[in-house]
Amino acid sequence: MFALVFLQASIASLLTGAGAWLLLHAAARAWPGLEARRTPWLLAAAAIAGTLALGLLPSAVRPSIVPAIELPGVRAAANAGPGHAPAGVLATDQGAAGNDAGFDDGDAALIAPSPALLWLGYSWLALYTAGLAATAAKWLRAKRHLDALLAASTRLDCAALAAHAGFESLHRNLPEVREIEAPIGPMLAGLARPVLLLPRHLRDFDPAQQRLVIEHELTHLARRDPLWMHASFLLQAIQWFNPMVARLGKRLAWAQELGCDRNVLQGLPPAQRRHYAAALVTQMRTQALPDHGTALAFGSRTVDAVAARIRMIRDGVPAMPRAVNSALSYAALPAVLAASVLLQPALAWRLDDAAPAAQPAPAAAAQPAGLPHWQAPMESMRVSAFFGILHAPTGRLHRGMDFAVPTGTRIVAPAEGVVIASTNRYAGENKWGELIVIEHANGLRSLYAHMDKRMVRLGERVATGQQIGTSGASGKATGPHLHMEVSLDGDNIDPQAVLGKLEGNATRTALRRLKASRAS
Repeated sequence: MFALVFLQASIASLLTGAGAWLLLHAAARAWPGLEARRTPWLLAAAAIAGTLALGLLPSAVRPSIVPAIELPGVRAAANAGPGHAPAGVLATDQGAAGNDAGFDDGDAALIAPSPALLWLGYSWLALYTAGLAATAAKWLRAKRHLDALLAASTRLDCAALAAHAGFESLHRNLPEVREIEAPIGPMLAGLARPVLLLPRHLRDFDPAQQRLVIEHELTHLARRDPLWMHASFLLQAIQWFNPMVARLGKRLAWAQELGCDRNVLQGLPPAQRRHYAAALVTQMRTQALPDHGTALAFGSRTVDAVAARIRMIRDGVPAMPRAVNSALSYAALPAVLAASVLLQPALAWRLDDAAPAAQPAPAAAAQPAGLPHWQAPMESMRVSAFFGILHAPTGRLHRGMDFAVPTGTRIVAPAEGVVIASTNRYAGENKWGELIVIEHANGLRSLYAHMDKRMVRLGERVATGQQIGTSGASGKATGPHLHMEVSLDGDNIDPQAVLGKLEGNATRTALRRLKASRAS
């Protein structure tokens, strides 16, 4: 089951990635200054990861505003034969699972996913694990390569730094500085103890260019860019299968470079800007080794837009309204995450084959006349299991009605009465979850099971339309729903006798089972 939930969460993260990328891409076209802002790009990748993580939460605690997806299922092996409800309890919840699948009153087994679906889920889980291992191996190779460069380099002491033209008149705290005879770009390596690694050929640059290049790398350190970079690497590794996360990672690296360019060149005359751009071009020409994915390099080809970077160095990074940046980072992207979670449906299983013939379905008892008409307990109700149907896993009758609703849906009292039960252990059992029973006039009684929250107490008198709780998936349930039972003088009756006909608003599986039950 986890494999299928993980597959669903992975698909949701792909869709969220596409949405986040389109949002930021459109915003960057409208406000080019977004290119130099790190926050939106990293938060977008984090929102996609959040979609994947929240999608793995149990359906009982994960909010959703859409009905469950009905997928083919098979009967799992049942346990011992049917039991009996405890004395004084309303008839048990035979098949109270939210969307046409679930447990019986304690002895029946679940409807399990079909073997084909399970194979698909486990195949994706195995592929994801292999991809994660490959990504980790690639990162380790890059780290070993970088460690080899550091091992081959020479540490510059205070005297060597004083003699280096790039550090002349540089007033700031310096990390460990090392130099290597290799065609690489200047880079800042490491997270806990960053090291500034410089190529020996940097000394051949103009002294002003050397100072600007080194200032660029030290600005990365001052802005804590290595921390942002490693967070991006982690998000990309977890979501290696999502191409949009990789794109966002590249745009984050690009934003870091542009942000450092902007800080270094702030207030400098055009001549020094040209020096800086010339240093970038020269570095690109002398750099023969590939970029290192674990370091921030001055000449890094994070995107194939060197010309665009030089143009921004020359003309300056366009201004970005702070309000727009804040709205994207702290409103739009969280909204994308919330929507991706709320629009993820729960999974439910249906049996397309006929119910077992071991026990013929008894005809539903005739409904008594003259009953009052009750208010609907919820504003919108979609029937997922009717009263009197034969519950497939057990071959027993369903003694109530199930309504497929998202967790947290408001439940009200359909008629005035007195609360005679408000508990999560009805008759000493936890299969019902959070449960409320109301005693009404004229021998009528109503039961509400698998709720998320109860808002009334034992002995409390409730009025028609008063909220008594919210729907959920507590107890033995495979998805969020409300199980409702109605009894008259101790005998269960069809809730439609007091709520009115509800066949016009039911799932296809619920209608198919109702038709099969009537035909038997």
